[in-house]
Amino acid sequence: MKLLLTTIKTNNKQSNLALKYLYGVLSDAPIELELHKFGRYETSVEIYESIMDGFYDLVYMHCDRENILQIRAIAQMLKKASPDTGVMLGGMEVSFETHDFMRENPCVDYVIRGEGETVMYHFIKSVLERDYQFDKIAGLSYRNGKDIIVNPFDDPVDMSELPFPYEKTDSGKGVVYYETMRGTSDRSIHRQYLPDPRIRSLSISRVCTELRYFLSKEAEKVVFLDRWFNFNSERAYRVFEYIINNDNGKTSFEFNINGDNLDDETIRLLEDARKGQIIFNIDIGSTNAEVLGAMGRRENVYQLMYNVSKLMKAGNIDIVISIAAGLPFETESMFARSFNKAFGLADGMPIQIEQLYADKGTTLRKQAERYAYIYSDMAPYEVISGGHMSSGQLLVIRKIAKIVDAYIGDGGFKNSFPRMLNDTGVRPYELFKSLSLYIFDEGLENRLNKKENLAKILYAFAEALYKELSDAGKLEMLQDVIHGDLEELISVEDIKRFERQGWDLKKKEED
Repeated sequence: MKLLLTTIKTNNKQSNLALKYLYGVLSDAPIELELHKFGRYETSVEIYESIMDGFYDLVYMHCDRENILQIRAIAQMLKKASPDTGVMLGGMEVSFETHDFMRENPCVDYVIRGEGETVMYHFIKSVLERDYQFDKIAGLSYRNGKDIIVNPFDDPVDMSELPFPYEKTDSGKGVVYYETMRGTSDRSIHRQYLPDPRIRSLSISRVCTELRYFLSKEAEKVVFLDRWFNFNSERAYRVFEYIINNDNGKTSFEFNINGDNLDDETIRLLEDARKGQIIFNIDIGSTNAEVLGAMGRRENVYQLMYNVSKLMKAGNIDIVISIAAGLPFETESMFARSFNKAFGLADGMPIQIEQLYADKGTTLRKQAERYAYIYSDMAPYEVISGGHMSSGQLLVIRKIAKIVDAYIGDGGFKNSFPRMLNDTGVRPYELFKSLSLYIFDEGLENRLNKKENLAKILYAFAEALYKELSDAGKLEMLQDVIHGDLEELISVEDIKRFERQGWDLKKKEED
């Protein structure tokens, strides 16, 4: 039997790790096993041709909302070209509403629902032993003649029984994805989680052993997929302590954390971390109590903001703050207040505006009618409008999100915007809204991929904004600040080229 484990790369970090776990579980089976990830820019035809060249008996493709449409197209071609090749899909995208999915996609023979390691193991065992008792494999969906059988979800996987996912797949260098727990303490209505969200975690000793592996390999970054990693403050403290005490001077570690759970002892410990060694993604969601309550979060955001402000004083922890647009009961003015508070809290650190998606299996999708949500029927299921936010308002915020990401999503231009806010007295949300309108009205949205263009656009926008101040000196000072920010973002040679070209947006770039 020849089995391919594959996916198409997307922004979903979980897919990468899921294949490694499956490979580890099946690596000792008497089968010919291959693992391959296709690039996000490879066409469906190119991927189909590559798979066909492998002459596989079974092809497993891991799905998420970003690649499901392309995977469906590839599955159709595979089944038409080679009807005897088994097509199996897995991932959260196909774990819910599975019967309807298989009815609409007759090219799919099997679906693994939920956590896949145990399900895949029992499926391969059943095939190799030729008993084909698929009805006894929890978490498996399959076809029996014209019937579609959807078995109940399997019990949650005991993580301690899973092999280390990097043991047999690669060297653990570069950027690696890692998890120390399954389940989640984040019950936000738009967060997709397994049918049983109870947290199951690896022991501290195993986590430290596996982190030692990444440190010895000098991985560039270890990205923890746990949400939230610090659900248990004492456990998180011990892992942070190990990372700080065993620093190799090169590897950084990225965590999704709950700002509510940061205590003084942990903050004091983190002050000893090397600058850039630890990165925290902190999801605020909203700063409105009613919105937070409706989305399933703690309704007092002030403790979170207080904790984050204390953490930032040390200046050695990189922090990315995110808020979401279109949450239940949220109006545009309420979102603007959340953005303004988040901008002030970030104090030059990156900010991200998350868009809402009605993923299968989420409370948001199940309760869409309750909150008057309208969302796309096709993946990736973008929320189009809600009871308190029109489609037009959400479109405006989506454009603002692109501009925010371009300018400060990576911590760039961290001095320019505070200077503009101080000079003009405009609030952060209104400033970015005006900037986004200027960019899209002028047709400049396709020029945001270069830092030099961002600087020119920002200065051109400021020229019109500062006219009302009738103070040329402030505009000249802002130009110097923008130039200073740009110097930290591009090379010396690029700065020299920029200075030769000048600030004129209309002037063509040098070859």
